[in-house]
Amino acid sequence: MDINEIKKAAMIIINGGIVVYPTDTCYGIGCDATNPVAIEKIFLIKERSKDKPLPLIASSIEMIKSYVYLDERALKLFNTFPGISVALRKKGKAIPDIVNSDKIAFRIPSNEISRKLCEFSNKPIISTSANKSGDPSPYSIKEVKSSLKNYLDHIDLFIDYGVLDKNPPSTIVDLITGEVSRVGKVTEKQILDLLGGKL
Repeated sequence: MDINEIKKAAMIIINGGIVVYPTDTCYGIGCDATNPVAIEKIFLIKERSKDKPLPLIASSIEMIKSYVYLDERALKLFNTFPGISVALRKKGKAIPDIVNSDKIAFRIPSNEISRKLCEFSNKPIISTSANKSGDPSPYSIKEVKSSLKNYLDHIDLFIDYGVLDKNPPSTIVDLITGEVSRVGKVTEKQILDLLGGKL
């Protein structure tokens, strides 16, 4: 891992740019999650419908606390299952409504590169798969460039970490609706066992 390249990527994010980077699942595309102009570009590049919320990553629980209302259940989930996504009620207006108007799904990635990107930029980062909506998840920069070929000039930096392992997507627990909205590495049973049988 080249720390200088990550610092360079963090500066691009701080300045409103778009970066493709490795995550603990597939390659992700992201920007500063508090910058509405940059977020609009993500929707454009992915040809993604604006009624589909965007997930976020953060470097720590402390960072997440600034943007959503954390409760004991969320802390247990984050501390027990690294890389899990938890949807929580939004706090304040720092994250634009284009991301989601009432709740935000946050995760702290177990991938060190994506976690350091958040740390060095001191911002939560949009973390959605680096592909055109509907295309398969990309595990190499070649796949990213093939899927997003019409918008490559909109992307400021690609962090190439080779071909990634095909890990399942993160499990998403919605603590507002009380649902496991996507099952990935962590099962619903594991979550319910941790939280005493109910969400």
